[in-house]
Amino acid sequence: MTLKVFSIDTSSPRVVACYFDEEKKIMVDLDTKAKHGIQVSQVVEKMKEVDFGNLDVIGIGIGPGGLTGLRVGISFSLGLGIGKKFVQISSLKLIAMNALTFNGYIGVVRKAREGYLYAGLYHSETGKLRTIVEPFIESIDVVREKFKGVVSNKPALILGDGAENFKDISIVLEEPKRSEYNLPSARNLYLLTLEEISSNNFVDALHIEPLYLQKSIAELNFEKKQKQIHQLQEK
Repeated sequence: MTLKVFSIDTSSPRVVACYFDEEKKIMVDLDTKAKHGIQVSQVVEKMKEVDFGNLDVIGIGIGPGGLTGLRVGISFSLGLGIGKKFVQISSLKLIAMNALTFNGYIGVVRKAREGYLYAGLYHSETGKLRTIVEPFIESIDVVREKFKGVVSNKPALILGDGAENFKDISIVLEEPKRSEYNLPSARNLYLLTLEEISSNNFVDALHIEPLYLQKSIAELNFEKKQKQIHQLQEK
C-alpha cells in the first residue's frame, strides 16, 4: 500500500512542510514572518489537494528551537490523528542536510537564551549524514571547546545563526543570518522523513514532545557563580 505522508517543521521563523505519496510531492517553504499558528494555516491553504484526514504517516520537527513555534507544529500534527504513525525529525540535522555535499564535519549552532547555543555535530561523506554529537545546549565557550575537541584540525563547516562565534576555528559561510544554508528546507524535510520511515523509526504519539534542552535557572545561576569565582581567582 502506498503511504500518504505529511511532515512539518516549525522550529524556526521559516516554516517548512511537505506531502508525498506515490503520485505527487508538494513542498512548502514559508518566510512570511507571521506567527507560527498563521503559517501552519498557510501551509494547509497551499496544500488544498491534500486529504489531511487520510494520512498514513506524519513527520514532526521536534527541535531544538523556539518552544512556542515547536508546540504549534507538534499540536497541529498530533491533532491530525492520534492513531497515525509518527516519525520525529531533528531540526538541527534538518539544517545540516544543507551541506550534504560537504565531505567533513558539519556543526549546527542556533541561538538559545543569551550567551547559549543549541548545537549538534554531524559528519558528511559521500552523501551520507551521520550524527556525531546529539543536540545539546551549552554556553558559547563550551560549544566551541566541544567542537574543537572532536574536529581538531579536520575540515569543518559551521551552520546556523550562531555561526559567527566560530569564524576562527572553522569554515563559516558569509552573512550567517541570511544564508540559505542556515535555514530549513522542505526538500530536506522530505529526505529526512523518508529516511526515518525507511528505518522504521516510528514513535507513539504520547511520547512526542519538543526537544527544548533548556537548563534550569538553578543550573545557570550555579554556572554563573562558578565563572565569577574563577575570574576572581585569576586576578
